[in-house]
Amino acid sequence: MKPKTVSTVPAGKRPPGKRSVNYKRIFKTVKISLLSKKIKAVHFLFTAFFPLIAILALHNYMGSYVYVVMLDDKEVGIVGDVQEVEGFVSELTDRCGSIYGIRIEPGIKIDLVKEFRPGSKPEPEVVQTEIRQQMTMLTDAFMIKVDGEPLVSVSSKSDLDEIIKSLKAYYLSDHNSVRVLDTVIIEDLTLEPCSVTPENIFTADDVVALLVENGSSNNLQAASSPEISGRESLNSRYMQGSFNPASLVHAFSTGELKDDSSTIENNGISIKTIEETVVIEDIPYLTEIVYDEEMWVVEKEIDTPGRDGKKEIVYHITRKNGTEIERTRISETVIDEPVIQIERHGTANVPNVGSGQFIWPVEEAGEITPGRGFSEWHTGIDIHADPGTNILASDSGVVWFSGRGGSQGNYIIIYHGSYWSLYLHNQVNLVSEGDKVEQGEVIGRVGSTGRSTGPHLHFEIRLDDGTGEWHSYYQHKPLDPLRFFNP
Repeated sequence: MKPKTVSTVPAGKRPPGKRSVNYKRIFKTVKISLLSKKIKAVHFLFTAFFPLIAILALHNYMGSYVYVVMLDDKEVGIVGDVQEVEGFVSELTDRCGSIYGIRIEPGIKIDLVKEFRPGSKPEPEVVQTEIRQQMTMLTDAFMIKVDGEPLVSVSSKSDLDEIIKSLKAYYLSDHNSVRVLDTVIIEDLTLEPCSVTPENIFTADDVVALLVENGSSNNLQAASSPEISGRESLNSRYMQGSFNPASLVHAFSTGELKDDSSTIENNGISIKTIEETVVIEDIPYLTEIVYDEEMWVVEKEIDTPGRDGKKEIVYHITRKNGTEIERTRISETVIDEPVIQIERHGTANVPNVGSGQFIWPVEEAGEITPGRGFSEWHTGIDIHADPGTNILASDSGVVWFSGRGGSQGNYIIIYHGSYWSLYLHNQVNLVSEGDKVEQGEVIGRVGSTGRSTGPHLHFEIRLDDGTGEWHSYYQHKPLDPLRFFNP
């Protein structure tokens, strides 16, 4: 315990001084007088009893002086001996210090004022209880400040260097193709000496864990008990739920723990890293189209397949706390040239190969779903059939489209010359664009793809507008399919 932690204040009014009494000399004088018969017996008794009374009176007078105990200038009780306070405070301080493994001093001012209070009774137990409940413990530490704002306290100057080192290492990429060019702390970090309670001192590992794992606001709770020896990691005790900062002094004697917590807030410690990375990216191939008058307009062939090339790109990537905020392309090197794809597209008009007579498009099955026949708002008919039932080309023609649409699902469009036929919601299409199909040929299977409430074929017949080409879904006028055949 630091010298003068408990200060003794002299009494405000001291008793008048008295001469020292030489009792041996008085006794010798009386003895000589008696032997020489100069003092009578009665005089002897009076002379012998008077000093005794004086001594008892002096003792009683001096016993009326006590020590008034003041905690932060507030009286909490009286004691008869200074050691009753100094020894108790020293014991508490030593025990707290042994738990944390650091030097600790009381964080409250304790004064012992000597006063004359006749009849007063010292109560050291009451005083010790008050000290135990009110006294806090402080230790020397260093406050880390971020741009001048307090962040957290640590035990030594080296902790800040360790925190910065660990934060930088945490946000570094571990990819083999990445080379770190620079790592800096964006904010200004400083250290200032301070005095704090022991539970508010954090290790470098604790601070790093809080800043990188728990986000911008982190509550650190842990529990302290007399059984804890040494200075455990506060973060480990927090994760185990075993540390709850409280008055250690109170816990020593009562075994009770007060609910309390310490909070670390990330006031904006940001790590900026600049990395150099090398990536291999594809170079998309180009397509060259060659038009062929001998091919129908819906036909296409690939003469030379295309192939993507490869290029090596060097980037400088700036990250803030591990998140990319900027990417700059430094250089680019082609390591494999792409191959141009050459496609042959037909330009000739599709011939009129249809008969103009249509057959039922579902093989030996299907009936029109009630309410789903042809109307102004429904441009075809819905033919209910089991999934997988064959879909037939209703007339001979050329497949203009075979693919997928959002609401149509898998669907097919066939050009018949004067007419077009459409087959929607297919489970699968069995023909491709440019294929010539014969009436009754299987072109797909009934399904329920796209926007459909169940397995069926949505079938349409449209009148060609004279262009002989399909450019948009509503380009050609829809006709009622039932006018072409009897189901």
